[in-house]
Amino acid sequence: MNQGIPGPSVTAAADDLLHRSAPLKAALVAFGQSQRFTGEFRSAYANRFGTAKPGNQVDYINFLDRFVLEHRSGDGRTVVEQFIASRPDLPEAERAMLRCWVTVVEGIFEVERHDGDAAVMVNLADELTYRVRSNAGPQLLEQLTPETILWARLVPLGEDWLLSGALNAAPLEARREMCRAAAEMANTCPAAVFRNPDKIALGWELHHRLRGHFIEFFGADLAIVTGHELADRMAGFWNHHATRISALHRPASQDAPDEEQPPSVPRMSISPDLEQAETVGVMFDEVDGLWFLPEYRLIQEVFADPALITGRRYREAVSGYLKSQTLPPIALRRLAEQDPDRAGRVFARLLGKPRFTWQRDGEALLRRYKAGFFDRTPLPGVTPLSNRQRAFLRPRSDVEGLG
Repeated sequence: MNQGIPGPSVTAAADDLLHRSAPLKAALVAFGQSQRFTGEFRSAYANRFGTAKPGNQVDYINFLDRFVLEHRSGDGRTVVEQFIASRPDLPEAERAMLRCWVTVVEGIFEVERHDGDAAVMVNLADELTYRVRSNAGPQLLEQLTPETILWARLVPLGEDWLLSGALNAAPLEARREMCRAAAEMANTCPAAVFRNPDKIALGWELHHRLRGHFIEFFGADLAIVTGHELADRMAGFWNHHATRISALHRPASQDAPDEEQPPSVPRMSISPDLEQAETVGVMFDEVDGLWFLPEYRLIQEVFADPALITGRRYREAVSGYLKSQTLPPIALRRLAEQDPDRAGRVFARLLGKPRFTWQRDGEALLRRYKAGFFDRTPLPGVTPLSNRQRAFLRPRSDVEGLG
């Protein structure tokens, strides 16, 4: 990312923005701490620190930075967006820079080298390269020697990136643990990895391959199982997947490409509500990925026979699926699309709206109740990890000498 050498005009423009960014940031922080945001600030502070004081200045500075750049008010706007609206006097170049600051990259970086007054760093989660500058003077970055590991927040600055908030460099003895933390972030926070377009492409490739193995094992991309057999069936599936990958690439060397590495079998924890369910739908959608759908047989039955919606158990099941913020729209949409007329009758009776039709009203209904799902960009259900990331996720004894 941003690995090219900028031309003279681009460099001059970036230098100008760098110098203007410091007073703008100070004004933004003051705006975020003004009476206009007193209630929101107190609430955010309590959520972060409770009744205690921040553990150190770095924690407080980064709390402030998150508040002014990422906190959203009741109208959905960030503090920085409201700051821009309150300052019609700002030149367009400054307004454009501030608008870009809503794109924050936070994570663990390794300093690769210095390039003039910038430090070139590699993000250990997305494995992209960032050319980073500081508006606090060149000495801040100069003290970071190559191979330094640090936690930092970055925002766009033209074709470069600008340090935002306070960085936290790790001592040498903590290097391995920081690298492991970055690998854990990559493994548990897909969005941190999928800033890398190459990782997205590989992720979708692995996602579709995993779905193919799911269909091989279950016979379709949707299976209905009992709650008490769910854990065993899923363990069988993951073993089938690992066996298929190992058979394709045998023997796999440590240096094999990421997509050829045999996957470890996940240790899945099945929630009590799924274990106790009479039936669970196990769905692997082409886009939405793997989902566990409690009592999905009831939902299937009522969509096959809309008259069942008059029964309390069926009404509660369909209503629960519609209102749930954790079950995806595809769980209802897939059944509705199989027979839109029947789906229309189900929701007409459930909602008490005789004129409801799925063809006309169905998608709007899902968007009304499940808006959060529609605000998300679909991401692959498989997160590709590099060989280095995999190594740091192994037990400590296996990674001696790494890093």
